[in-house]
Amino acid sequence: MDDEATSDPVVTAVVGTPDGPLRFMAEPRMDGNALVLIGLHTFGDLLRPNSVGVANLRIVADMVMERMGFDGIVVEGAVRTTGANPGHRKGRVRFARRLRPDAPP
Repeated sequence: MDDEATSDPVVTAVVGTPDGPLRFMAEPRMDGNALVLIGLHTFGDLLRPNSVGVANLRIVADMVMERMGFDGIVVEGAVRTTGANPGHRKGRVRFARRLRPDAPP
């Protein structure tokens, strides 16, 4: 968590990646055992247009669900200010917890 960049109701989290830190900013809500991230912004010093993508968000979502015990994450993106298609709002993206191959039955 980035306490200096967090101001209720918006939370900012930092995730380390091989390309440098990614920052995620959103208004979190709970819906059952799912985390809903409203108005999600993703940014980082080393980001290029389309450099994150859904596949990489899946990796981050899997890690968050595992570490924080959520069964799902729903992302409601904000209007893009930079990157691919500025001014466009991405639709809802849902991530569900997947069983790991090494997880006990």
